[in-house]
Amino acid sequence: MKAVVLAGGKGTRLRPMTCDTPKPLATVCGKPILEYIFDLLIRSGVREACVTLGYLSQCIEQRYPDGVYGPLRLAFSDEPSALGTAGSDKKAAGDWTEPFIVVSGDAMCDFELDKIAEYHRSVGADVTVAAYRVDDPREFGLIEKDGDGRIRRFLEKPSWGQATTDLANTGIYILDPSCLNEIPDDTPYDFAQQLFPQMLRKDRAMYCYQAEGYWCDVGDVPAYLRCQRDLLQGKIRFPLKKAQDGVYVQDIMPVGDYTIVPPVYIGSRAQIGNGAVIGPYTVLESGVTVGAKARVRGSVLHSRAQAGFGASMQDAVLCCGARLLERASMFERSVAGSDSVIGARASVRQNVRIWPEKSVDSGTVVREDVRFGVKHPDYFGGNGVDENVELTSQMCVSLGSAVGSIPACRKTGVGHDGSSFAKALTRALEAGILSAGGHVWSFGECFEAQLSYATAFCGLSIGIFIRGGERPQIRICGDGGLPAPRYLEREIETRMRQGEYNRCLPQSVRDVADMRSILLMYGRELMKQAPMGLSGTEVCVQCADPQISLLMEDILLRLGYLRSRSLIFRISSDGFRAQAVTENQTVPHEKLLAVCCADAFREGLDVALAYDAPLALDTLAAQYGRTVHRYLSAPTDDSDAAARRLSAKQIFLRDGLYLCVRVLRIIKQRNMTLDALCEEIPDFYLERKTFSVSFSPSKLHDLFGAGQDADASVREGISLKRDKGRLLITPDRNGKSLHVLAEAANMETAAEMCSGFERLLSELEQQQGE
Repeated sequence: MKAVVLAGGKGTRLRPMTCDTPKPLATVCGKPILEYIFDLLIRSGVREACVTLGYLSQCIEQRYPDGVYGPLRLAFSDEPSALGTAGSDKKAAGDWTEPFIVVSGDAMCDFELDKIAEYHRSVGADVTVAAYRVDDPREFGLIEKDGDGRIRRFLEKPSWGQATTDLANTGIYILDPSCLNEIPDDTPYDFAQQLFPQMLRKDRAMYCYQAEGYWCDVGDVPAYLRCQRDLLQGKIRFPLKKAQDGVYVQDIMPVGDYTIVPPVYIGSRAQIGNGAVIGPYTVLESGVTVGAKARVRGSVLHSRAQAGFGASMQDAVLCCGARLLERASMFERSVAGSDSVIGARASVRQNVRIWPEKSVDSGTVVREDVRFGVKHPDYFGGNGVDENVELTSQMCVSLGSAVGSIPACRKTGVGHDGSSFAKALTRALEAGILSAGGHVWSFGECFEAQLSYATAFCGLSIGIFIRGGERPQIRICGDGGLPAPRYLEREIETRMRQGEYNRCLPQSVRDVADMRSILLMYGRELMKQAPMGLSGTEVCVQCADPQISLLMEDILLRLGYLRSRSLIFRISSDGFRAQAVTENQTVPHEKLLAVCCADAFREGLDVALAYDAPLALDTLAAQYGRTVHRYLSAPTDDSDAAARRLSAKQIFLRDGLYLCVRVLRIIKQRNMTLDALCEEIPDFYLERKTFSVSFSPSKLHDLFGAGQDADASVREGISLKRDKGRLLITPDRNGKSLHVLAEAANMETAAEMCSGFERLLSELEQQQGE
């Protein structure tokens, strides 16, 4: 027998999955529904099929360019305008002379079609309709038949009061070619609504065959998820490759320390991070990435989709190339369309749909569908590339081309953490810089504080550091190794969005300059922080980055220290911050900073600090008749140029390693313990929090800055005076969150100030919503 496969539907209830993919190509465990139907036809002995096309017809034709699927020969019947199910069938099979099968290309089914065909022949039917018993008949077209199987009536999605049968019309028919004469030419005509009632009125021989096996009309998202689950549970008679009980693997199991809760399907080239939990009833198609500590349950991730670090999915769908970023979550029956981006810590609630290529801001709670708007990415946030931007080789080439095209950045310092991923991105970045005619000064494998030092030492206008691992980052610094000014970020963003890059002639492309020797200078300068040595000083250093641990161990050995846990320095993995643990207390980074500032004040020096350094240091400076100069995190002009020039000479105030050695020098010079040095510093405590906001940060001045408690001298963010301290409120560079710093004389007051601001912010959010 031949077959007509109806594949022209739009699948509107499956959107956004079907916005750019025809419904028959929607995948179940990595394979299009249409191909399960093809397999079913082949299994039933069919060797020739005509596929009717309509919506996104080119997608189906391009998938089978040779017109074959295994032993099944394929023809295609495209419809410029919709002809309905019966009209499509006549156009496809108008010249056939033998009974043929009609089957839907977007419903999962494992019926034995050859038995239905045999029944059709045995009863001498003009039409045989395959029927299937369903639990809730209200959602289906129903069939009433007599004891001989002859159809008496069709009921289209009746109420419970009318549902006198549970036999659903599956859309699978065996048709005698004479039936096609009942269908008008080139006119929209439907099987269930028009052709079959007409044939009943003419008393044509219409029979019902009650099929056994599996059938699912994949008409909406719940049915789509249920179909995946049924296939994983073995309810459908289609084989899946199995690696171990309940785990179906297309290729090989991804490497890593993660947990699988069967049943689960894992496609080729899938990657799973350490600590992730996958399953049960989860499908990871080819090229999917699931980040460390992510939780994915009952969900489907289409090819190239990404669930980031700590992300969570429950009975949701992430379409091709879509990204669910760090700690973001998707709940039951939510769908993110192809190439969409769900920002970090965002939450997509039940039944919400995100259309293709749309983005959801970080921290946003999405309760309604996101269909409209154009996606213009903000490339920068914090001190580098925004966390919502996918770090790929293509993106790095674009970034490098933009940087290399800016005259002030023709010499760019580049470093990486030594991981394979960071090396790959670094090569792409360097290629972009060189292709635009720029110079690359490569500092090789290092840590971020070293890159900042090297940028300042070499007098470069820009330095770029790439971190790999489970949470990749690209960090950017400007003159003096300090945060890059906003006008530089804007020029890079503009060039990346508009594709405005210089192009260098092949003969003019330069080689990468190997500048790794500069890192030796970092170690030598670090030793100079204690010019008289540290003989007899007892200390221990801890850091998650082995580069920093080994470097500090080497420097301290040369300086003559004694290894002891009576004083422990803990340095951040980027090398910028440190804290100390004595036998009596934990000394935070800001207190260590204060100890070094006090020493500089005693020597008659001013200091340069970041804009968010404690105000208590200004008070301390005043006691010595000195001044604290502050540089901004994202200056729009050169108003902080003097502070930046001074900071370039005081690396110990912005580098955690230099800070530790400097503190040890002060301990030895003054013959005092760190606890005793801290006693000389006025008490102050800091509490830092970040809050996502739905309103524009431009409203901050109207909301907070016009009051009497606002400090008009602050040039970045808004500083609010309180009875027992102050609050510094600063928008993130991407404008989607607020960083709040509370400073007070004790820890409890600082924490209460932050909590009070959180309550005030919640009230303002409600007012803005109203």
